[in-house]
Amino acid sequence: MVAEKKQGTNEKQKALINALKKSSDEEIMAMLIDLKEQGELFYVRTLLEILSENRSELLNKALVEYLSDIKLQDAVKIISDFVSENYADKDVNDIVLVSWQSRLDFSKHLDPYIQILINANYKTAFEAFTVIENSIDSLSANELTQYGSTIKKAVQKSNRDKQLLLLEMISILEKAKRAIE
Repeated sequence: MVAEKKQGTNEKQKALINALKKSSDEEIMAMLIDLKEQGELFYVRTLLEILSENRSELLNKALVEYLSDIKLQDAVKIISDFVSENYADKDVNDIVLVSWQSRLDFSKHLDPYIQILINANYKTAFEAFTVIENSIDSLSANELTQYGSTIKKAVQKSNRDKQLLLLEMISILEKAKRAIE
């Protein structure tokens, strides 16, 4: 009985994901209302994929707002894994924006944001800067040191604007480290 119910749930989830993938922008926006009431995370990756496709500005705005409103900490791993897997070849600016706007704790999943800070364009790097800055209070001295040295290695290879951003992050990390030592 429990296995049958779970299988039925999995089928419904698959159907919903397929519907999201095949729907128009307007249909997806209408579906977001129903998804909000469910309070589950199985469809978050699909929404992130749609957001990274840069569809209509109206849909992107609705998706950013929807994803930013998720308050389940389990969403952090889904979001950061997606960023990690896709930042090199997809536009993840809006997804990084969602990361800091959500106010979830990304401190255990900062590696992709450090890489974006170092390697992405200035706009996306600035969004990653905010994610990292919001997570600093949850980092250990060792993590602060590790991230700081990773960023220091990248400063010379960056353009002037990016160098200033990286140097500011190094300063923030060092200040946070002094505060906990």
